Parts: sequence; structure tokens; C-alpha cells
Amino acid sequence: MNSPTDRTSDLLSTRIATKFAPPQLLALDDWRVIRHLGSGSTAHVWLLHNASCSHYVACKTPKTDVDATTLSQEAQLAAGLHHENLISPSELAPALSTAHATFWEFLPAGSLAHLVASAGSLSTAQTVTVLSAMLQVAQYLQGLQIVHGDISPRNILFDLTGRPVLIDLGAVRATAHAYTQTGSPGFTAPELLGPSNQVEGLGAAADVYSLGAIGWFCLTGMIPGPPHARVPLVTMNPNLATDIIELLEASLSADPARRPSLNQLMGAVPHWEEPEPVDLFPAVGEEYELLLPTRKPLTQGTPKRRKRKQRQRQQAKARPPANAVRLTSPKPRRLVLGLGALILAGGVIVTSIYATPNVEQVASDVRKEEQVEAPHQVDFQAVIDALAKARSTAWANADASLSTTYAAPDSAIQSQDRDLLESLAEAGHSLDGIRMRATVLAAAQTADYAKVTVDWRMDRYTQRDTAGDVIEEFEPHSQNIDLILHETAEGWKITDAAP
Repeated sequence: MNSPTDRTSDLLSTRIATKFAPPQLLALDDWRVIRHLGSGSTAHVWLLHNASCSHYVACKTPKTDVDATTLSQEAQLAAGLHHENLISPSELAPALSTAHATFWEFLPAGSLAHLVASAGSLSTAQTVTVLSAMLQVAQYLQGLQIVHGDISPRNILFDLTGRPVLIDLGAVRATAHAYTQTGSPGFTAPELLGPSNQVEGLGAAADVYSLGAIGWFCLTGMIPGPPHARVPLVTMNPNLATDIIELLEASLSADPARRPSLNQLMGAVPHWEEPEPVDLFPAVGEEYELLLPTRKPLTQGTPKRRKRKQRQRQQAKARPPANAVRLTSPKPRRLVLGLGALILAGGVIVTSIYATPNVEQVASDVRKEEQVEAPHQVDFQAVIDALAKARSTAWANADASLSTTYAAPDSAIQSQDRDLLESLAEAGHSLDGIRMRATVLAAAQTADYAKVTVDWRMDRYTQRDTAGDVIEEFEPHSQNIDLILHETAEGWKITDAAP
């Protein structure tokens, strides 16, 4: 069978309080433990920051004394390896050296597992970007007679430039040596899953299997099942070219001898499609969103071909807001229960339910003047980022007064948001983890208004009652919408929205 990804363990691991960090980290001069980044089979990982030099490092601390030896060996091995897509020790590691701790470069844009869980499967062009980098790393290690042994989505991280980086060198083993079984379910070659936990002479075919699984995962958003129970790739993604399907399925063959070589994969993957930068926006933290170079703001002059393609995407994605009928219920409790579904259905799409008569006229006026030169160039991506963050803050705090930070005075969206936020506050309900974000797809500006087409996204969040009990959980969701913005004395504000 094929299994979906799950962010739950990641979310739980990041909630570990910093007070539980090992004493040796808390005692480091000039360094502060920011948060817990995650845990593996042998170590916890912490984020440290030095305010004086404005530097971040990821620190691994062992779970047991036996694991400390593994971490030390990993750091020694990494010191002799140099590849741009392979994790490297922090340049400050010698100065930070402590017993039972190793220090690494910090990769803030999250893991491939987190990205796919947040945004869904990648395009073929983005998959080529990720898979080609991992193939190059695997080839580099193979040239040193080394097999990684655990190439998996959780072990592929990104920096803010979009560079994929393979981590966890603790799983690396020399091919001539005995290999202690490691690996992630769904990405580990079948020959490593036998009754014995020792495999002599681990071959490069094991990494080929993992790389094939990575390609499958990127293109489908699912973990490939075992060979005897795997749904055919053409069923999972019928739009893929035949040569892509054949190569990935061959890479995932149960028989190592039937898998292609790393060289064959490297010769084929780059020809699938021209590589494109991976859109990391869904996976990064709020503090890094504006630092992503792969999200370039759109101003006027969007090519007609791109606009036509965006309209097609809008038509394909647009659908009525899920569970919006809840808002018609006269019962206050049902109104509050429906809040999460309303937001999930499209963020500011609330105004499309109670749309004022002039929305379409405003949108029409903007369309007529799309070719008119704007009074001044506006970075609408930065504008939308600020508005989405302000609206997230208002909903996270159930504070109706904050509606003025993103909605134009006396606008439909301000009125509806204020009423619903007041209902939420009166009921004592909270929205745990709510976060709204948007990517600008097109923007057109007149002297008075701007129409900005965005892909509005919601992260996973939970609605809780006054006792903290879960009322409902909501999955990530995105929808294309047109925002009508008006420039006020306090900056751009949302006037209306429509699908």
C-alpha cells in the first residue's frame, strides 16, 4: 500500500520546552537555546542563537551515552566530506565543542517531508531539482565507497535559497563493512529488511531504491508501499510521462540487480523537465517568509500567457467554501463551530458569502484598466504578506479590534470578521496553530484600487473550547481568490474578496 505523510510528530517535537535542553547547552556562553527542532533515533536536535554575531547553529545531543559515540563518529566523518548538497559541521563547531554535543549548519526552510505535508506533491520540474541534487550527493559518496543508507524526506532539508541538503551522516556506512540496519519505512530497500539486522557488503543499489522512493514521494505526495502491495505509479499520477514511470518503478524493484545504476539515474532525471526552484513558502516559519528569493513579487505587466494560465488554475481550483452552510444556523454555538471551516475554506473568502453588490463592479473596473501604468510600483507580495500575518494574529487572539489592521474601514470583510471574532471570544474558543499565508499570482493597479489574485493558504489548526478540548481539527487548504485592495493613510487594506 501507499501511505500519506504526517506532520503530527514534527509538530509535537517542536513543542518540547527549551528548559529540557541538556545542561551543557544552557551553560554555553553567549548562546541561547531557541527551540527544539526535532528528534531522531539517537539524538535530539536544538536550535541555538548567538546574538552578538547573529549566528544560528543546529546542535545534536545524544539520547544515551552509547549514542554519544555515534554522534562523535558522525562529526568526524562529516569533517572529511565536502559537497554543497551534503550537511556540514558548523564553522563555529570547534569553539562550541562540548561533551556529548555536535554542531551543524542550520537549514531553516524545513524538510522535504514537511514541505509535501504542507503543500502537497511537487511538480515534475521541482522534483528534478530535488532528485538531481540527491543523485549528485549519492554519486559523490559512492566515489568514496560510501552508501548513505537513509535517504528519506525527513533527511532532506532546505536552506533559504532552495538548496536541498542531505543530512544524518550517522546512517552512512562504508560498502565494504558490515551494515547495521537503519532507514525510514517506505524508503528502505527490501533487502535490508530481512530477519537479521546485519547486512554484509551494503551496495549502492540500496541508495538507488531510496532515491526512487524520493522521486515517487515528490510526484505523488505519498510514501511508496512495498513491491508486493504497491499501487502503480500511473494510477497515483496519470499525467506523468512513460519514461518517468518506468525509471522510478525500476528503481523500486525488489531485486537489487534489476534497479538502474546511479549513473543511469543521473543521465535520465535531468531530462524529465527543466528544473525549477522549489516553492518553500508553505514550509518555512513566518520569520523567514520574506527572505525567500524564489518568491518574487509580481507587479504590473504580467504576460497575457501567464494570466491565461493563472485563470485556468483558478477555474480548476475554485470550489464553494466547505461547510459554509454552518454560518446560516441561528444557534450561536454552531456559528462558533463553523468559524474554523469558514477560514479553512479560503481565508478572506468570507466576503464572497456575504458579497456586497459593488465587488464585481470594482473588479470589472480594475480589469478594464489593467494596461494603464500604475501611479507607482508596489511590491504586492510584501503587502499581502503583511495583511495575511495581521489577519492570522487577529484570529489567533480572537481579537475583533485587530480587524482594522488588515481590513478597510466599514468594509464588508471588516464587518463580518468583527462579528465572527466577537462570537469566538464570547464562546471562549481558540484556534490553535491557525496561520494564513498567500502567494501573489497576478496584480493590477489603478489610481484608486488594486486587484490582486492570490493563492490563499491555511496551515493545519485545531479549534478548542474553554477547557482546551478539541472541537474540530482542520487540514491544510488553499484556494485562489481575487482581493480588492484600497490604499489608506495606514497602508493597503482589504476591501473585498471573490473566488
